[in-house]
Amino acid sequence: MRLFIAINFDSETKSKIIDVQNKLREIAAGRFTRPENLHLTIFFLGEVEDYRAILPCMKKNFTEEIELCFSGVGSFRSNLYWIGIKENPALNRLYRNLCADLDKYGFKTDAKEIFKPHVTLAREVSVNKDKVNISFDEFKMSANRLSLMKSERINGKLTYTEIYGVSVK
Repeated sequence: MRLFIAINFDSETKSKIIDVQNKLREIAAGRFTRPENLHLTIFFLGEVEDYRAILPCMKKNFTEEIELCFSGVGSFRSNLYWIGIKENPALNRLYRNLCADLDKYGFKTDAKEIFKPHVTLAREVSVNKDKVNISFDEFKMSANRLSLMKSERINGKLTYTEIYGVSVK
């Protein structure tokens, strides 16, 4: 199974992300992330046969709500566009601690790599402008659930399904 650890969004947050995505749609073409697939990847695991060791790592490390602040639009390789998450010590700590614990169970991690939290809006983007400038008012969400997600193609559509989740109150 192809797996990743993520934070999924409530409907209000997802709606605000879609508003930003639609601003990009007005000036660009590409493969836009379907609304039901919008999420914040914390760690991509790849192909995993036995995921049982991941569950206690998630439970041990996700112990507090994390306030996410969505700010700015950017791109990687000039054709993958995203909405960013402001610097967040709690989110960085979650990432580093998950990497350390997953590493102990043989998952390939590189916690030295800088964690760049973002939500992918679109891939393979082509824009008729030299510079994309999409502005929006920052918004926030309190994340109180961490999810282990399965990625698969169902009827030709990329589909993400939660197979395990940890919540905090």
